Amino acid sequence: MKIRAIATDIDGTITNEKREITVDIIHAFRRIEKKGIKIILVSGNVIPVTLGFRIFLGISGPIVSENGGIILHDKIYKYFDKADIEIEYIKFKEKYPEAERIITDRWRETSITLVPGMDISKVKEFFIPLGFNVQATGFGIHIMHRGQNKLFGLKKVLEMLEIDLEETIAFGDSENDIEMIKNAGLGIAVSNAWDIVKNNADYITKRKYGYGVIEALKKFKVL
Repeated sequence: MKIRAIATDIDGTITNEKREITVDIIHAFRRIEKKGIKIILVSGNVIPVTLGFRIFLGISGPIVSENGGIILHDKIYKYFDKADIEIEYIKFKEKYPEAERIITDRWRETSITLVPGMDISKVKEFFIPLGFNVQATGFGIHIMHRGQNKLFGLKKVLEMLEIDLEETIAFGDSENDIEMIKNAGLGIAVSNAWDIVKNNADYITKRKYGYGVIEALKKFKVL
């Protein structure tokens, strides 16, 4: 299988539990880009945060942010709007005052994200019947439009790059990475990933976080 693109989650996949990135992953990604392989950051984070990671890594590939809601490739493409979610969130907040949004949510354009710790079953019980999608990561609970996910955004980017999904390796660790991992040519879960993610992966690394990503890139002869 010829690999033309690497799609990777950020938090908990290339960063550790302290949200740190090892120098080794920086060197690895830069070497891979020099081979002509695209590195695509696919994150639940907002554009400013994801772009900051891309700058820090020293790579130039497209960005998929807000779980597929916004793409940065030459210009910004916005595919969803959070206005109707905002209306329902106000009702949800009245019912569950303990629900708090993350600080960077003020930049979020297509979804809203709650601080981890809220009972996700309550969030799903309220929002899913209204036609929204709810996904959890270790860093927040994401509420978005049905059909909005990382796979949606990744497909849009790959269309622009004229790269097939089968020519792509996808890395992840959390629930919002599952669709991307299931559908990529090769789906990889780092060893610290949730069990449900591992169950949908083609390969599970032996090492955690960025070191697991490097392990897999070497195993499949991309690095």
